[in-house]
Amino acid sequence: MKRCPGCGAEMAPPGVYDDRSWCRCGRVAYEGETSEDIEIRERCRQEALAALDFAITLRGGRCATMQKEPTEMGQQIVTRGCGKCGGTMYKTIETDSNGNPTNESQYVCQGCGNIE
Repeated sequence: MKRCPGCGAEMAPPGVYDDRSWCRCGRVAYEGETSEDIEIRERCRQEALAALDFAITLRGGRCATMQKEPTEMGQQIVTRGCGKCGGTMYKTIETDSNGNPTNESQYVCQGCGNIE
């Protein structure tokens, strides 16, 4: 099993629908990649996220094509990797009108149905 160059944890093996190993810290690795390759990809990912955050900030915190509408409550969808198969796990977080969490579901894996 491959060790993550960022945090040192063992990376989860590739899942049924994916050909990458992944780590809970966000790094991913394809078969045969070096630690340097993994760190370069992570640095590029972080730079892309920073650029996206900057672009959103320039738009006043909202997407250019969408109008911000008042809502009484909403829902956030959060994802992470599955420790069982390496697929994507989803959970929903219900929020009130101020964006405060009011209810939260468990993570459920899209690939194998694992619940955490």
